[in-house]
Amino acid sequence: MNLKKALELENSMWKTAQNRDADEFLKIVSPEAVMVCGGYRCLGKEYAEIIRLFDCKSYDIDCFEIVQEDDHSFQVHYILKMEVENMQNHDLEGTFHITTTWHFADGIWKVVFNMDQRIN
Repeated sequence: MNLKKALELENSMWKTAQNRDADEFLKIVSPEAVMVCGGYRCLGKEYAEIIRLFDCKSYDIDCFEIVQEDDHSFQVHYILKMEVENMQNHDLEGTFHITTTWHFADGIWKVVFNMDQRIN
């Protein structure tokens, strides 16, 4: 996996979240993926329902790196800065460490694990 393609995949996940498109989100994220966000653990199919209400005005990915890879999977780490549209969702805004694990099966890359940790 090259860095450019990995970043494109990660951005595709964020764009579907930003667009609140749960159906497209589940084309990228496995329904059984483990999602640990804001201290809350759920499955990809449950997180897709949260995506319908997600508030992301803008985001920026920095310090993007591949930290592990083999023929059928790779894991990335990066820093995400996110702004929200509505300040009642201010807990979603800030700077976070993000790690995502992607797995290749049936001809497609899908997220199987995602976790964030607030930096500030």
